[in-house]
Amino acid sequence: MTDDELVLAIRSHVAGRRLPDPASADDVAAFERVVGHSMPEMLRRMYLEVANGGFGP
Repeated sequence: MTDDELVLAIRSHVAGRRLPDPASADDVAAFERVVGHSMPEMLRRMYLEVANGGFGP
C-alpha cells in the first residue's frame, strides 16, 4: 500500500466523524519549531490531509 493509498483509506475510515479540520502548513511548521524537529512524514500528512487530531484509535 502506498502512502497515498493509506491516507485515502484513513480518510474513508473516519468519514462522517466530527473531526477537526486539517491543520495548516503554518501550524505544522510552528509545532516543529517548538519541538525542535520535523514530524514523521506520515504523521505530518495525517494532520495536513485528514484532520488536526482525533483520527486515532
